[in-house]
Amino acid sequence: MVKKIAGLFFFFWCLLLLPFGAVLAAGSGAYRLELPDSEAMGMGSAFVAQADNPSAIYYNPAGLTQLEGNQMSLGVGVVQPFRTYTDSSGNEIEGRRDRFVIPHFYFVSDLGLEDFAFGLGGSSYWGLGTYWAEDSFSRYVSTKADLIEKDIKLVGAYQVNDNLSIGLSLDYTNSYVNKKKKLVQAGGPDGDFQLKGRDDDGWGYRVSLLYKPNERHRFGLMYRSAIKLKYKGKLYLNGLNAFGLNYQAIFGGTSYETEITSESTLPQSIALGYCYKPNDKWLFEFDVEWMDWASTEQERIVYEDETSPLRLSVLNNGNPAPRDWEDVFSFALGGEYKLNDKWSLRGGYFYHNSPIPEENFDTSLPDSDSHSVTVGVGHRLNDHTKIDLAYAAMFFEERDINNNVGSSSGATIDGEYETFTNIYMVTVNYKF
Repeated sequence: MVKKIAGLFFFFWCLLLLPFGAVLAAGSGAYRLELPDSEAMGMGSAFVAQADNPSAIYYNPAGLTQLEGNQMSLGVGVVQPFRTYTDSSGNEIEGRRDRFVIPHFYFVSDLGLEDFAFGLGGSSYWGLGTYWAEDSFSRYVSTKADLIEKDIKLVGAYQVNDNLSIGLSLDYTNSYVNKKKKLVQAGGPDGDFQLKGRDDDGWGYRVSLLYKPNERHRFGLMYRSAIKLKYKGKLYLNGLNAFGLNYQAIFGGTSYETEITSESTLPQSIALGYCYKPNDKWLFEFDVEWMDWASTEQERIVYEDETSPLRLSVLNNGNPAPRDWEDVFSFALGGEYKLNDKWSLRGGYFYHNSPIPEENFDTSLPDSDSHSVTVGVGHRLNDHTKIDLAYAAMFFEERDINNNVGSSSGATIDGEYETFTNIYMVTVNYKF
């Protein structure tokens, strides 16, 4: 058994090392992702109070005490966004179409101990992937913005009594950012601006409760701490020439690079869920979550090795960039109907409020309030194996933007933004 568990841990670790992309606003606004599990997604991702499968590692660690023996889940989500921009003249421009693949895994065991449970899980819970053509309206603001994050959670839970369980999680995150845009050079061809950075040392924690006064009612509560990130990387300038401000002379050639650092915060949050089970066939849940996006005040880049006042004056034009994001609430409602011992049908809805104010909206993260409808189905193959499928349609509210972002380069991003996103998920659960 020990060798089998060790082998599973190694397999999970290899899975997490696979390259995968992420996409904006699939959960709680901004660049929050929420694709932990197909069963939960089928119910609008309302799962804080249920938390009765291995994805409790994400939704509510205290729920692990409901699981017996050893269990694992493996799955994948596919995110397919469609994004369009319409300017004041009615010209429509589409963002590049992509599919982003987000794997997830969980392993849970009671290790033969009464009233205790432990878990290990991972996925990508934060992400961004936006792309605009290099000759588009967005070229001087953003042509590419990637945030790829990988997350590992180590969880423990304890059943205090028949009604109350508590959970604690240690969370580790590893993330990589890559941003590109064009550099205006009046009278000549544009240059290229690229910023790359990585943080390998992001740590946080979660504390949770699960309270079951009786078989019909459950309450879940979870606090997620903020995680401080410090990206280290490089800035690259290419295609510099002698036109306009003569960047070629300022930076000493047609290309330039320098070390950079930038700090960021993954916000703290509080999630509360209530689950009602009127009988053995039906189950309903409602969740609400507060997220402290107000912690995102600005985006500041520090050029640690550059000492030239002239170069710094160019590099710091528009730096730091104001963000002034706002605290937001998200809501989720879902239900499940068990047809029989093998089949379950699910449906749900979730609403996410965007934290980004109009004055600081930019094309690297064209977020807006969203309404999502979900459906799902679960099929138990045998006593050990269950497969769950889910689909979510995310409808982002049309957003009209009129701000000054990009004006320093003579550009405008004013106009209408529309986004629709498909999410497809599958998860396999196995008890052994």
